[in-house]
Amino acid sequence: MRKKVLIAIYIISILFTLKLLYSFTLNNVLISKYEKGEYNTNQAEKLTYFNFPQSYVAYYNYGNVLYQNGEYEKAINNYELALNGGVSKDKRCNIRINYALAICKTVQIDEKDQESIKNGIKIYETAINVLTEDGCANKNDNNGHNSKAEKLKKDIQKEINRLKKLQNDQSSDNSEENDEDNSNNSQKNTETIEQKIQNIKAEATKDQRETQSMYESYNKKFKEFDEKNW
Repeated sequence: MRKKVLIAIYIISILFTLKLLYSFTLNNVLISKYEKGEYNTNQAEKLTYFNFPQSYVAYYNYGNVLYQNGEYEKAINNYELALNGGVSKDKRCNIRINYALAICKTVQIDEKDQESIKNGIKIYETAINVLTEDGCANKNDNNGHNSKAEKLKKDIQKEINRLKKLQNDQSSDNSEENDEDNSNNSQKNTETIEQKIQNIKAEATKDQRETQSMYESYNKKFKEFDEKNW
């Protein structure tokens, strides 16, 4: 009976080790390409299949790859999955910052259209809500526990305030020169939002390397188990 149990455990350990080796190899290739500015969505997606024990890492990194490729809606979905994947408290704000930025990147505003401006404000407010959850940023003051989240919140709020002022100003006719100035200001504020947040590429690579270290650790443990029992 004991021998059967050991055989079963051994088979499971082999399958587990093979999965770790597969993830280890794929993750190593992904890191190498990511650092060269090659964002391979297929490889990043494969790492989300049967990922363990920190499932959030694969979704977070996949979201970052999608973000770099301009697939913001898909990136948002993966950031949401990452937040639901048992992510540690100290990592939640990193995910929320990238999540909020991806939301901001979906904003498309026609500054001559009141409805378009209204929708843009609503999306930016959603991004702020993402940042204020978990206390990364504070909605009412600047006492959030993550400085980068606070900076991003401030810049988003500046853009919201500018758009609200634009709404009020549109009750009167604007000259072509004013329209051009507003368009330039919108582009400048959007760039400011992106400049103020953390470097997504660096953060993703950091987490990928942590995952790589984890794979090495688990692989070592299973080798020790095999040597001890067989």
